[in-house]
Amino acid sequence: MNTLRSCILFAFVFGVCYGGASWWTSTLPGPLPAWDFAFEQNVPFVPWLSIVYLTITPVLLLAPFLLRERTSMFALALSVETLIATAFFLLFPQTTAWLRPDVTGWARIPFGIADTMNLSYNNFPSLHVAFAVSAAWAYRRLAWTLWAIAVAISTWLMWEHHLIDIAGGIALAAIVMSVAERERTWVELCCLAQCARFSRRHIRYFVIFLMIYVPSLLHWRRYRAVRTGFCTAQWIDDILDGDRPTRREPLEIVDELLDGTSSHPLARLMRALFADLTPHAQQEFLALVRCMRVDRVRVLGREIWSAEELDAHHRRTFSLSVNLMLITSGCNARSEEVPSLIDAFAWCSVFRDLDDDLSKGLINIPRGADESQWTRDSHARACVSLERSVREIAALEDVRARKILDIFQSSIQKYADRRRPRRLFRRRPAPPARVAARDAATSAAGDGGGPQSGSW
Repeated sequence: MNTLRSCILFAFVFGVCYGGASWWTSTLPGPLPAWDFAFEQNVPFVPWLSIVYLTITPVLLLAPFLLRERTSMFALALSVETLIATAFFLLFPQTTAWLRPDVTGWARIPFGIADTMNLSYNNFPSLHVAFAVSAAWAYRRLAWTLWAIAVAISTWLMWEHHLIDIAGGIALAAIVMSVAERERTWVELCCLAQCARFSRRHIRYFVIFLMIYVPSLLHWRRYRAVRTGFCTAQWIDDILDGDRPTRREPLEIVDELLDGTSSHPLARLMRALFADLTPHAQQEFLALVRCMRVDRVRVLGREIWSAEELDAHHRRTFSLSVNLMLITSGCNARSEEVPSLIDAFAWCSVFRDLDDDLSKGLINIPRGADESQWTRDSHARACVSLERSVREIAALEDVRARKILDIFQSSIQKYADRRRPRRLFRRRPAPPARVAARDAATSAAGDGGGPQSGSW
């Protein structure tokens, strides 16, 4: 779905910019200049090469099949090329120096289509050549390089572009593609794309995006691990939760990440993250992923845990999460110094996503619990934890850690204030998944024992 959006975005940018620039140039008074060499007047006119010229469209349409996960980055690169070329079209409007004869015979049909697609202006740089070179660059095969050369020659011998236009298209593609495929550039663009995707799902992710990227503007390198760490962890969480649909079982994808055999773009992002982490921090991240993996196992097994088991699991998950946040932010404090904040984090996460998790089969209601009483008791404990966490954070010697944790403490406090017990039961009727989960928990309560499957 992300690939489709990227392709639609490119099509929109190309249609608006390319068509708009040509229209604007057509409104200019007087003759336009042509950047040509004198010897180009002797170049033969070969209209049947329009067949080669037109292959650009089907070749670009192959990108989702040949590039797969890299398609979004390729579409973004083409969009950037279009924007840069449009700036040249507007600043240096020009035409060609040739006066083409009428085309007759069978070649008039493909030539007419190609000439219509090319519009009347937009000469330097040649976007047609830029796209062909970019495709050959991305597909990384000699055959595609030969094809790109053939396309460039076709634009010249069809009298659509002069040599300087072709050279400009090649230079544009080389610059954009070399920058786009640099590892650090790819990582940063990937993080931005993932943050946009997270934010579309819920505004809280946009708030997190701002919290991460605003400080990054002043200290870009310092907060690099924060950006890649958040995006990598959230992407993994989305896969395991089912928020990011996959063709394979999520556990298979995550297990390949853990054992280092994955070719998924996540593996590339995780390698970039690990390059900025110490070995100890890398192990902390892997431990967090294994904790997140447990939730997917619980879903597949329809497991219903006791309150003690759930508390321990959530406490460990958020202890690792906060630790990594502090480590990547360059703080000396650790989650062990703010245990009450960890408990508040766990409470907030569970109740914020309770209905959504239940609809996916993740049961965070303890086995045998009365939901109403459990909700009130949990809220009361969270309020106590929040009161303690204020003192724990204030006692930290690390000023940066205090500032970061204060933001999260305040956010959780606001959420707790909105979910006062008197308001908890004025919501819409419980969805079927919640009723089923409650029935399953009640049924399982009589069986005793450890985590087990619920018949719901």
